[in-house]
Amino acid sequence: MKQSIQRDIEYACQTLSIAYARAIDFGDYDAFIDLFTEDAELDAGHLLTGRAEIRAAIAQRPDELKSRHVITNIFIDVLSTTQARGISYLTLYRHVGPESLAGAPIDLQGVAAVGHYEDRFEHTAQGWRIKRRKLHLAFRRAAD
Repeated sequence: MKQSIQRDIEYACQTLSIAYARAIDFGDYDAFIDLFTEDAELDAGHLLTGRAEIRAAIAQRPDELKSRHVITNIFIDVLSTTQARGISYLTLYRHVGPESLAGAPIDLQGVAAVGHYEDRFEHTAQGWRIKRRKLHLAFRRAAD
């Protein structure tokens, strides 16, 4: 495979990881769903299969939940012109409460969780999409 093609695939998959964080943190759920293949699997503690199931779960996200998914150390392994896999590190900040609805900053209680996503990517007629994303937590803050 040409190096330029490999770089393009790596960039497309890295962009998906970053777009995932932006879409979920800012409540852009249509854009969030569009990141996945029709038959995708998302496992962030509970396995969701297919766009419809992912959409139904994300619709349950409370308005009073404010989060910031900080995605770093993205590594993409290009397997072919239609398949790739990767990992990205997650540092998660979150708050649930009425303060999340105001525009003011919220007093920080610290990092909620640290871990990594294990991903499978697939090239579709619509471009690169997430085929499977599984969250592996290494650390999490005890429940308040």
